[in-house]
Amino acid sequence: MKNDKVIIKTLINNNRMSTQELLQLITSKIADGYTDFEIDACGQHNIGGSVWAKNRNENLNFKIKNPGQRVGAMALSGTKIVVDGSAPADVGWLNSGAEIIVKGDCGDTAAHCAAGGKIYVDGRVGARSGALMKHDPKFENPEFWVLKNTGSFAFEFMGGGIAVVCGYDCDNLKSVLGSRSCVGMVGGTIYVRGPIDDISGSVQIINLDDSDIKFLKEGLNIFLSKINKIELFEKLTIFSHWRKIVSLSPDIKEKKISVAEFRKNNWIEGGIFGDFVHDDFIVYSMPATADGRVHIPKWNKENCIDCKICLNNCPQNAIEEINKEYCSDSRKCIGCGICEAVCPKNCWTITSNRCEIT
Repeated sequence: MKNDKVIIKTLINNNRMSTQELLQLITSKIADGYTDFEIDACGQHNIGGSVWAKNRNENLNFKIKNPGQRVGAMALSGTKIVVDGSAPADVGWLNSGAEIIVKGDCGDTAAHCAAGGKIYVDGRVGARSGALMKHDPKFENPEFWVLKNTGSFAFEFMGGGIAVVCGYDCDNLKSVLGSRSCVGMVGGTIYVRGPIDDISGSVQIINLDDSDIKFLKEGLNIFLSKINKIELFEKLTIFSHWRKIVSLSPDIKEKKISVAEFRKNNWIEGGIFGDFVHDDFIVYSMPATADGRVHIPKWNKENCIDCKICLNNCPQNAIEEINKEYCSDSRKCIGCGICEAVCPKNCWTITSNRCEIT
């Protein structure tokens, strides 16, 4: 381990270091034993990600200004990243154990797919932040702390982990979670302070219990210390202002409707391509055969040289040779078009299997 801090400036005399050059430089310094980095970036991507964990035994520390996307993407435990200011999309994407502190706002998809570690944001986060968070019981819960509010579609398909949205300075908002939050959420816990609106029917909003209050008290003290806002502790620990969001158990969730029902009753009238094709509202399996195929192959014997390439390459074994003529068995064919692609004489033609409006 070397005690010297590596200071990297990525814009010198108007010459910008590329992302690849920056990552290679950091990798070489880590190989030399350096663990502390101060990076004056210029939009380079992936700073502080999992590559830094390769073949090293020491903890790594990054202080970053002006980063590009994916700060701390796939970063592992033992990595600490402090962003001095705001950061664009994908902060902590697939975080696997790093501590990431952003002293400003985050763009879209912060903590997207996070599976470990802790992310602290001194500001707002954009759309789809916290989406697909998950938890492996062998490891500690991932945590995602946000001082202000989130953009729309936050926490969709969340499967585990803990998120805390403090709603600070958000009194004028209709919802501190934006619109259409928690769609498809099946696990995890979200603590929210402030107004909540336009939230998915797959979750329930409940009051805190004693264990929730204990967790928030301890966690808020750490969070506010990390972002140098400890003076907000008293205001943010009025727990009557907080609620907890968890997913509904499967037995009380809304009744599912079929795809056909959704297309008839909830989707765009006449279908999304209703001006061009007639929608029969039949739902076919994927991949479909027979009448369910989107395309069907037709064979023309005029140029055929009987090479059997189509017969030997059909993934469904749908092509048959009868009296030196070829045809496709509709019970097996899925209309994939491989026969047309491999034929050296263009004997196969793929045509539409949908009726057009006349």
